[in-house]
Amino acid sequence: MFNIGATLIVLLLAALLLGAMFFFIRISTDDSDKYKEWKEMVESLFGTPAFLRPGAGEQPGNAEAAAAASATSAQPFTELCPACGETVTEQNADCPSCGLRLL
Repeated sequence: MFNIGATLIVLLLAALLLGAMFFFIRISTDDSDKYKEWKEMVESLFGTPAFLRPGAGEQPGNAEAAAAASATSAQPFTELCPACGETVTEQNADCPSCGLRLL
């Protein structure tokens, strides 16, 4: 009797998992906005998260961060050479003073 009950439970769980897989596939291929929230969750779990997808809507916080990043990237990066202390920029492959190879 125990064997029959255990077999039925395993078959029921397998059927539920198979149904869930078909449901996830149906959600991920649905073009309507009927399952929009579910689709975003499924795509985040099994694909690329929403914040990494190209064309994801610009958010106000992201626009400010992008503007700040572009402002800082416009200024050349300067640092002292670790060997001689000469000022070098990101454009220097080697230190102009001592010839040290910079990474």
